[in-house]
Amino acid sequence: MCKESKLEEKIKYAYNKKIENFGREIIFSYPNETLAISTTENKCSLKCAHCNGHYLNNMVSIEEYEDKIKSRNINSFLLSGGCSFEGDVPINKHINTLKTLKEKGFKLNAHLGLMEAKDIESVCKYIDIVSFDLVFDKSTIEEVYKINKSREDYIKAYETIKNSTKVAPHICIGLKGGKIKGEYEIINYLAKDSPEILTFIVLIPTKNTEYENVKPPNLERVADLLCEARIKLPKTIINLGCMRPRGKYRQELDQIALDCGVNKIVLPSRSAKNKAIEMNLKVKESKECCVL
Repeated sequence: MCKESKLEEKIKYAYNKKIENFGREIIFSYPNETLAISTTENKCSLKCAHCNGHYLNNMVSIEEYEDKIKSRNINSFLLSGGCSFEGDVPINKHINTLKTLKEKGFKLNAHLGLMEAKDIESVCKYIDIVSFDLVFDKSTIEEVYKINKSREDYIKAYETIKNSTKVAPHICIGLKGGKIKGEYEIINYLAKDSPEILTFIVLIPTKNTEYENVKPPNLERVADLLCEARIKLPKTIINLGCMRPRGKYRQELDQIALDCGVNKIVLPSRSAKNKAIEMNLKVKESKECCVL
């Protein structure tokens, strides 16, 4: 049997698993009612190979969020920021702001990174859900983040968060310069205690980063990985997040994601919308961050 037909067979099986557990519903997310705020403005100590602080420029400083919510219909926040040299996002320095936001009725999603256990427990009293990037491959951690951390460090932080509040693990496909390395191991680990939500993102070759000239991961490899997750985590809500390449790659990726049985696509391409109609899927829309 040729490799392509094996993948087609796997895609069909994964899609049937989705229908079996979730029916024909697909959610398209347009997160206009979630405001992304940075606790470090545009500063990050790590200058990672795939980001170099670039995406912090798209966030609002935590000091200025009040002005933004006056002019926009905001129901929730994504709290993020640059990392320290230990790999944590210093949200714990803004406990009073978190408390204020919760008292006002906002939903809070947060990136904590490799935060210490005591700080995780303190912060998570006010957080509805944490988006946590899992990375298991040691060489990827060293090359991308340039920190001396291991699979065990990520598992320890993830388990601590899981015991403190809801957590949506995130997997960046092709994080190591477009190569698939460690992603299957993460799925196998998650399958031991399936999360309610799992979000996939895909490496974006970003200008002025070390990875600006790499190619995003091969779409057949991405399809296989999405299918693997759908099959091994049949009752987990699987999202395709906002961080993924644009253009033709996104158009093809979004259609593949529908075939592989994802539950939600953030900012879907027109091709995905058209394909959903062709597949006779029941389209619903949401206006907040994919894990909320």
